[in-house]
Amino acid sequence: MSLGNGSPLRILHVGSGFPGWGGTELHLINLSEQLAKRGHEVTVSARPDGFVEKEARGRGLRTVPVTVRRQLDFSDRGALGDLLRREKFDVVHAHWSTDYVVTPWLARRAGVPVVLMSRHSPYPLKSALGRYLYDRVLFDRVIALSESVRRTLTGQGLRPEHVLTVHHGTDTDAFRATTLRPAQVREDWGIPEGRYVVGLVGRIAPEKGWVPFLEAVAATPEVHAVFVGDGPDADAAKARAARADLAGRVTFAGFRSDPNNAINALDALVLASTWAEPCAAVVQQAMALGKPVIGTDAGGTPEMVAAGETGLIVPPDDAPALARAMADLAADPARCSEMGTAGRERVERLFTLGGMTDRIEALYWDLLKGKRRTS
Repeated sequence: MSLGNGSPLRILHVGSGFPGWGGTELHLINLSEQLAKRGHEVTVSARPDGFVEKEARGRGLRTVPVTVRRQLDFSDRGALGDLLRREKFDVVHAHWSTDYVVTPWLARRAGVPVVLMSRHSPYPLKSALGRYLYDRVLFDRVIALSESVRRTLTGQGLRPEHVLTVHHGTDTDAFRATTLRPAQVREDWGIPEGRYVVGLVGRIAPEKGWVPFLEAVAATPEVHAVFVGDGPDADAAKARAARADLAGRVTFAGFRSDPNNAINALDALVLASTWAEPCAAVVQQAMALGKPVIGTDAGGTPEMVAAGETGLIVPPDDAPALARAMADLAADPARCSEMGTAGRERVERLFTLGGMTDRIEALYWDLLKGKRRTS
């Protein structure tokens, strides 16, 4: 059910540029699914047989095969232009840089009333021409996934009124549906009783801060560390964990299809990222499960973690500060419990999937009403 603004909208979510899978792809699919459940007619453009197409179809969403391999790849422009003219979409919404030109440009030519982009990347836009097109020509609004991303865009000259922050949201009820007891998961991991367990959840890659994370664990003997996930630096991380100062205190759990059970077995989640992650879903997921979060002062993480209330914030790439944060939480179980409760309340108030969908749906309607008033 929509917010009562009128008949269902015809919406195209643009996933033509995604070759694989990741957080942005899931964001697109989750939002599309939520809008479809509210009665809107949602279509997803996607590469044939790719992750986005398969996942969208699996959730009952309509898909159309379109491939955009680079930002100025117009090879599918004929079929895409025909689709945009035939379907008479009310809204076209692009989600990644590869899709920021071709489909929006064709949508404008086809007379689509509202065209938007979501900016998931923390990096500055590369060209002055791109900034002008995004700000003045192609898009009615730019949605930033965090205030950090918004500041980057407005700092490059995009009009402040043109850029709106809508944080990524988590389906908190679904994520809390755990199926394994934390004690069982810890036993499977071979963790001795009485350890304070911290976890790094996601890709094992340089920008995720696994090096300062392990150095911090080495300096905190009461802590046991778990890596949930895999990645290009997995072998290097395992080699470091085999040294005497960490031996027996680091578990590599690998990729899990049930990250909720893994996070629920932790005492605290650590997001040690050394780059400006816009809006890491794992932070919201841990908060939904009542876990305190130790995050770095970069990107959108400080916007989600209320420092001193729902977790602790430390400088990026600062192993001593991270070690102190781990030791402080390990020494104070009551404080950890209070932080977990506060985090659960905060994510329910600010970072749910339903709340995110409310804000984006309301934006669609507001922009459409503005177009009707000026037409």
